[in-house]
Amino acid sequence: MPSPSLPSEPLRIGLVGAYGHQTPRHYPGAEFAWSGDGYDQRALELAQASGVTRTFATMDEMLAEFDPHVVYIGTVYADNGRVAVSALEKGFDVVSEKPIAADDQTLVRLRELTAGGSRRIIAEFTMRWMGAFQKTRSLIAEGAIGETVHIQAQKTYRFGTRRPDFYKTREQFGGIIPWVASHAVDYAAWCTGLSYTSACARHGNRRFPDYPGMEDHAAMLFTMTGGVPCVISADFLRPSGAASHGDDRLRVTGTHGVIEVRGDFVTLASSSGEQQWTCETTEALHRQRAQDMVDAALGRPVSTISVADSLHITEACLAARTSADRNQAGIEHPPVAISSGRSL
Repeated sequence: MPSPSLPSEPLRIGLVGAYGHQTPRHYPGAEFAWSGDGYDQRALELAQASGVTRTFATMDEMLAEFDPHVVYIGTVYADNGRVAVSALEKGFDVVSEKPIAADDQTLVRLRELTAGGSRRIIAEFTMRWMGAFQKTRSLIAEGAIGETVHIQAQKTYRFGTRRPDFYKTREQFGGIIPWVASHAVDYAAWCTGLSYTSACARHGNRRFPDYPGMEDHAAMLFTMTGGVPCVISADFLRPSGAASHGDDRLRVTGTHGVIEVRGDFVTLASSSGEQQWTCETTEALHRQRAQDMVDAALGRPVSTISVADSLHITEACLAARTSADRNQAGIEHPPVAISSGRSL
C-alpha cells in the first residue's frame, strides 16, 4: 500500500521517464528510484549517471517494490497525463513535467482523482522560482503599477540541430502551447494574481518540415478575470547565434505604471521615475523549488504552487491549443471558454 501523505524522513521519491526538469531530484535528504517509461532507455542511463542505483523497467514495478511517497513523471510529453492518472489511481501523489494532461478527457480525470484533496498532482511550472518573477509578483501585489490593465509575455527557445523523434507527432509531443507556452501562461497569471476565462490562438510550423506534428510558433490572446487582455507568444525560432537558449519576457501595464521582466532584469516605470533590479535565480531558489513542489504534492502548506493552479494553467493551455487547431482548419469560432478561472 502507498505510504501516508505526511511521511517521516527519509522521503522516497520515484522518478519515471527521461524528460522534464526532474526538480524533485534536488529534494534534500530524499531516497530515489528511477524507472523507464517504455519509450527508450534514456531514463535508466540518466539514473546511472546520477548515481541512482535502484532502477526498474516500469513504473508499476517501482511503485510496488520501492513504494515512493511521491512520484515524479517526466515521460514523452503527451504521455504524462496517462501515467499520472495511473499513479494517482494507485494512490500515489505526483509531481509532473508539463503538460500534466494533453487532452480534455485526461484533465477531467485528474480533477476527479484530486477532488477533495485525497490525492494531489503538481505541475512543474519552474518559472515561479525565478528571482525576476518573484520580484515582479511582489511589486504588483504591493500596488506598484496600480490595477493591471494589459499583459504581454513570451517564451522562446532555440530548436537546436534536432529533437527526439516523438516531437514529430501531436500524439506524442502534445503541441507547442501545452509545453513551451505553458511557462509564460503560468508566470503571466502567477505574477498578476489573475486567472484565465477564455482563449483565442493560432499556431503553425514554418521551419521544420521533418517535424510535421510539431508547431514551431504560437500566438495567444487570453481574456483574464476583470476582462484584462493577455497576449502570449511562444516559438522554437530563437536563432542559434543568440546569446542564450531561451528568452523569457513579461510586460504588465497598470493604471499607475509598467513593469517589465527580461531575463534576470526587472524594470519598473511609474510617475516617480524608473527603477531596475537584477534578480538572479540562486541555488537556494532551485532547492526551494524542489522542496515546494514535493511538499505541495504531499499536502503540506506551500504558497508558491497548488493542485488548483496546476489544473487551471493546463486547462488554459488546452483551450488555447483547441482554438489554434480550429483556426488552422479555417473554422469560424468564438473564443474557447476556460471554466475553472480562479485567483492564483
